[in-house]
Amino acid sequence: MKTTQITVRNVDAALKHRIDKLAKLKSMSINDFVLDTLRAKVGAVPSSDHITWHHYSGVMNKEAINQDVLDDFEAIDPAMWPNNS
Repeated sequence: MKTTQITVRNVDAALKHRIDKLAKLKSMSINDFVLDTLRAKVGAVPSSDHITWHHYSGVMNKEAINQDVLDDFEAIDPAMWPNNS
């Protein structure tokens, strides 16, 4: 099978760290992990992997959001914003 090499530029430190960590968790090389992730993401193969980018990205589904906690973020603290009454 003929393959092509692709270079990815501008990978920030946080993304590199996450790729390294996830590859290590799966006992895979970085290259194999990135290829598997790309294949799953673009639909080249169905993903049966339970460790996904979405899982580690910090994105929550709607059921995981606690509305009481979100409401606390919207409350104005008069001690910090005395002119915002």
